[in-house]
Amino acid sequence: MQRKRLEPYIFLLALLARLAVFFLAVSGFFLVGEGQVQADLAENIVSGRGFMLSESMFHDSDPRRDASLEFFRETGGFYGVLLPEKPTAFLVPGFALFEALIFAVAGLGNLTAVVGVQLVLGLLTVFLGMRIASRFLSGWWYTAAGVFIALDPFELYFQAVPATQALFSLLFVAGLLFSLRYLEKPRITNGVVAGLVWGVTFLVRPAALPMVAWLAVMVLAAGKFSIRLLPSILVMLASFAVVLTPWVLRNRNTMGRYQLLPLQGGVQMWEYNGRIFTDAFLDEAEGARLLYGPVRQFWLPRLNQAELAEFPAFTTETEFQRDSVLYSRQSSFLKANPLVFLHLSACRFAEFFKPFPLNRFSPVHTMLGLLSFFWVGVFFFAGMLLLIRTGRVGVYTAGVIAGYILMHLLTASGTPHRVALDVPLIIASLVAVKYSFERFRAGKSSL
Repeated sequence: MQRKRLEPYIFLLALLARLAVFFLAVSGFFLVGEGQVQADLAENIVSGRGFMLSESMFHDSDPRRDASLEFFRETGGFYGVLLPEKPTAFLVPGFALFEALIFAVAGLGNLTAVVGVQLVLGLLTVFLGMRIASRFLSGWWYTAAGVFIALDPFELYFQAVPATQALFSLLFVAGLLFSLRYLEKPRITNGVVAGLVWGVTFLVRPAALPMVAWLAVMVLAAGKFSIRLLPSILVMLASFAVVLTPWVLRNRNTMGRYQLLPLQGGVQMWEYNGRIFTDAFLDEAEGARLLYGPVRQFWLPRLNQAELAEFPAFTTETEFQRDSVLYSRQSSFLKANPLVFLHLSACRFAEFFKPFPLNRFSPVHTMLGLLSFFWVGVFFFAGMLLLIRTGRVGVYTAGVIAGYILMHLLTASGTPHRVALDVPLIIASLVAVKYSFERFRAGKSSL
């Protein structure tokens, strides 16, 4: 009864918070940053030019982007790999298509409309998150989860920025919810829905890929590896593949090669590993230098094959070739310096869970981070262990959390990468807090 009585107030709270954030966004409080890249891709889609970056973006002198991208301009490609005025597979197309749909209705380049839609969809993220929370929490604990999900400042921030995070968070939470429904009732229809949602999620960010494989394993395990569940699992995987097929065929037709994963793996490996040991790192933001500077200082004199850390001097290579060269060089660099990789992974752990920005922001940013997320970083691991004890639904949820964290600690990290995980992290943490509180109360009453 309490749950039904308080839910409307939680959604009202979520709505008011998003209205306040929208007015801040309209006033220019949030920087657009690299969201302009996705916006340009979207404009070209609407204009009929296809999924490509404009030459004007390559030479644009917008100071908001110069600091982070000037180095890559000198390599002959945006981000070092993305070539302007040519079909690209550097990024998956989901968010650009999302923006293109909004631009087709609200006008080209209307980022205010994009932010408005993202904030509205944020209400749906809250609703879906609470449906997940209802499987593990009840009473005041469920209400607390709803409040935290509704007012998560990291979600609110990224819903106010025209980039992939807000849409990915919505789809990631939806994928988790429909996966839980499939585990609870392994019907073919539930599998189809879960597969389709994870497929769309992949097209916004490829981090969805392992979640589908984990779902297939969990459904099969839940059925005690009964062969009768195989048709349902295969249909789920086929649904996932159907969503991705147009993207793969498009790459074959326009770029001459079947390609599922985006061609940013190599440059991403360089950014989070090799770059730290090159002169390009000296131009990094203050936060990056604060966190990774000691790693550079300690390991730079001790590196093996240090030349592999440098960014290659590309000339006429295609996107495929550039990504392949970067991936090969960085793989060899990390193999030659395995302890460096472990040290960097430890730093990525800190960057993934830091409760406040390391760059200079107002004290409000720090306060919100401490109040809203620091305790999550303390309790979520215990919560995962407790989720496992609740059965296959809890095991799948804990596996999603663990897999998502591990994936980013090994590759790329930071709050923008973590924000989609906030909903399950909040739920897991409250499960642990609830357990601790009940144990404390039981121990106190026995005295």
